[in-house]
Amino acid sequence: MKNDIARIQKHIGVTPDGIVGPRTVHALKLALGLPTATTPTWPSQAEVRSGKSIFGPPGCESELTALVPPYTLYFEGEPVRTIRVHKLIATHVQAALREVLEHYGAAEIRRLGLDIYGGSYNYRSSTGSSTLSMHAWGIALDFSPVANSYGTRAPRATLSHPDCERWWQIWESHGATSLGRTRNYDWMHLQFAGL
Repeated sequence: MKNDIARIQKHIGVTPDGIVGPRTVHALKLALGLPTATTPTWPSQAEVRSGKSIFGPPGCESELTALVPPYTLYFEGEPVRTIRVHKLIATHVQAALREVLEHYGAAEIRRLGLDIYGGSYNYRSSTGSSTLSMHAWGIALDFSPVANSYGTRAPRATLSHPDCERWWQIWESHGATSLGRTRNYDWMHLQFAGL
């Protein structure tokens, strides 16, 4: 079966790895003339942690790419030139940040703290756990960490406020999951993996 999938992938112009992921689905839809404007579905955390998902093993820096954000992000008060994420989510991260800029504008981004970057790729365990964080694959990003720390819940978490609703809708349209919106903790965190 995996070889069949790899053959199909080679035929449609996707890297033939034998794993059906968002790029394969998108290419198949294009080849079949089907609509492609659907929300991508990413593997679950358990699938990612198995090392057998489309994201491969953790800590594989050759799978990362550096993006130049479309607006200035600040890490610990310093401007960030690039952010590193897994190459399979790169176009989604770039597009989401562009959509955020188009919707909010620079002044509103600054006011809401959407330009305060807490990091993406980081080979580490999840907070309070021995299991690896989605950051270890470069498929998670943190924003405005001080005001939206791990234990801060709505309504104290600033990213839980109504003026950030569009922020989350944009990320969710690219398949990202918010731990804040689903579990009311770690509002800073979004990941390209299901729960």
